[in-house]
Amino acid sequence: MAELRTDWLSGRSVIVAEHRALRPNEFALNTAAGTGAQTVANLALAEIGLTDVVGVPSCPFCVGNESKTPPAVYQQLDAEGRWQVRVVPNMYPAVTDAAGGSALDARGAHELIVESARHIDRASALSSPELRQVLETYAHRLRYARDDGRFSYGLVFKNQGPRAGASIAHLHSQFIALPQIPPTVAAELRRAEQDYRQNGLCPYCRLIERERASGERLVWDGGGYVAFCPFASLQPFEIWLLPHHHEPFFESLSSSEAAGSLADVLHAVLGRLEPNVPDAAYNMLLRNTPWRANCDNWYHWRIELLPRVNSFAGFEIATGVHINPVAPEKAARQLRPI
Repeated sequence: MAELRTDWLSGRSVIVAEHRALRPNEFALNTAAGTGAQTVANLALAEIGLTDVVGVPSCPFCVGNESKTPPAVYQQLDAEGRWQVRVVPNMYPAVTDAAGGSALDARGAHELIVESARHIDRASALSSPELRQVLETYAHRLRYARDDGRFSYGLVFKNQGPRAGASIAHLHSQFIALPQIPPTVAAELRRAEQDYRQNGLCPYCRLIERERASGERLVWDGGGYVAFCPFASLQPFEIWLLPHHHEPFFESLSSSEAAGSLADVLHAVLGRLEPNVPDAAYNMLLRNTPWRANCDNWYHWRIELLPRVNSFAGFEIATGVHINPVAPEKAARQLRPI
């Protein structure tokens, strides 16, 4: 029996219909064969033990190819002065900080965060210390954009795998800062504020308490963080990761110890997620509290891991309602550490 679920904060609706997983698919991907030339190349490298090879000549994000990108605006360096994480302006930005003369110009800042000097294509290949450096970089770029004064909202996101929108395999994420709050974020803020006014508590804190108390959708609970499959998951194995305590701004993650704790948890969660996702195709979204929105009391930062298992088809496009063939309770049981 299909079940219609609506998320009370984001406002999104999902039909959980597990019988849909049984339908025939003449166009099903052979996941063992990969999804393109880059995957074939990675499989070939794996056969000779070179999945972490440094310096692929054709890759603009590899060591030695720094001239193929704009100069770095920020770097994490090792003890020998070699970069480990590198931030550069996006050469093909979705938004720009220069006016083109039109009132409809898409304004903002758009950066690429190269997450490793090694030529790797999946986040789980990062060690916890390497992942800590990446998270510290996220916090730095958010602080930088906040302090710039021109921006109201910052989003960090990763597209891992071709089906998730990645065009370059070398592990990277993107940062976009906008002068305005996006409509979907503003709508969620309004619902969160209404709930806060009615209950006197942060709705995300209440959500965390309920998920921890129930346990049926928990994937991880420890180290100061909780990860769970949301009640109205858009995709099979979708995971939300939030801090136990009320934390509006990710950039408050200022100490290496705090970043290290989050890195350990995220590393463990990724290690559970990626084996369940064909070709490890997913989007990672770091949703942060908008700056200057005065919503600190009723908003949390969160990391969303959204696998790209099902395609968005006509029904989803026309109605805004998604169909998920795997109940989040079942997904959570599969994702939990044994």
